[in-house]
Amino acid sequence: MGISVIIPVRGRVNYLGKLLKSIIKAKKCTSDLVELIVVDSSDKKIRLEIEALCKKFQAGYHYWPKGVSEARNYGIRIAKFSIIIFVDSDCEVNCNIFNEHLKCYNNGEIGGCLGLTEFVGKKRWLWKVIQKMPFLQPFQWAKWKDYVPWGPCTNISFRRDILKKVNGFASMLPPKESGEDVDMGYRITALGYKICCNANAKVSHTRETWAKLSQFIERTFRFGRGEYYLMKKHPENTFLDVPKNSLLFIILLILFTYKALTNSILLFTIPFIWLFVVILAQSILALKCRLIGSNWKDIGYIYVSLLFDLLFELGTIIDCTRKGDLKVLPRRYIYIENQLVGRWHWGVIKMWSFVISLFCLFILLLCL
Repeated sequence: MGISVIIPVRGRVNYLGKLLKSIIKAKKCTSDLVELIVVDSSDKKIRLEIEALCKKFQAGYHYWPKGVSEARNYGIRIAKFSIIIFVDSDCEVNCNIFNEHLKCYNNGEIGGCLGLTEFVGKKRWLWKVIQKMPFLQPFQWAKWKDYVPWGPCTNISFRRDILKKVNGFASMLPPKESGEDVDMGYRITALGYKICCNANAKVSHTRETWAKLSQFIERTFRFGRGEYYLMKKHPENTFLDVPKNSLLFIILLILFTYKALTNSILLFTIPFIWLFVVILAQSILALKCRLIGSNWKDIGYIYVSLLFDLLFELGTIIDCTRKGDLKVLPRRYIYIENQLVGRWHWGVIKMWSFVISLFCLFILLLCL
């Protein structure tokens, strides 16, 4: 048996060099054949550097100036071997990764294998915020789950024939994409195949490419946009959720802006005061009910994480509005089977925070 490694890349020359070096070490730890496919969409100057890296580490270099999903699909088309593993360019693999992935394909019902992705590097303040959000959980699923409906493409493998059967990745938000890994997993499991987990198949992912503020703002907003397309493609995997903080804020902002134009300009500040109070109430209640594994000294990080969640919601709202598809607006996507349990608790917390904040708003309006 052999395995094809597909690595989409744009820029990130230094990270790619570390990844290719780790893959060469891992190749020495397996008796199976391994081919490396680097699919590059970088600018011309960077392309020359990446091509030189590929020659140095005996990786196949391919220029494909399209999005991440199209790069992966191109790699699928040219791959030689029956098992394909996807790894991101800002990762490094464990020496036993290929053996661990390949041994999971011991029967026909296994369509894919999700490995463990561990983040490494310096923990800046933003990383402490990110840890309070749900984005990192899928990277750790291999630690405590046997099977999953999907997995992030930092460390996941599939049978090549199954990837071709589902026509590869569907591009939803090119070029960077969002939700394409979720969509792929659900399409594969819908055919009756399972995606198993193996915590011994490990990669290390640098925190640097996640913990830059501008990049994380863009990523969070894009993830929210991606949720809209997931809900459109898989309506059976959605549920009616408690109203979004950002949606209520927008409604209040429109209402009180109109009131401020005809009455006191101070009324314009009311929605911002409401937002401050509702996020603070949710932060306190989440800690009190132990929905977030933390302590009171981290209340600031929790508060900022909920502010970032507004960006996620805003991404969904904007795409729902742009597409004129408002019926999707009050819904959320189900990413994993036990998600509704946690969302129920969050729903209770949000409803109580709405009650508290509206009461504070009523008192403030009386004072004005």
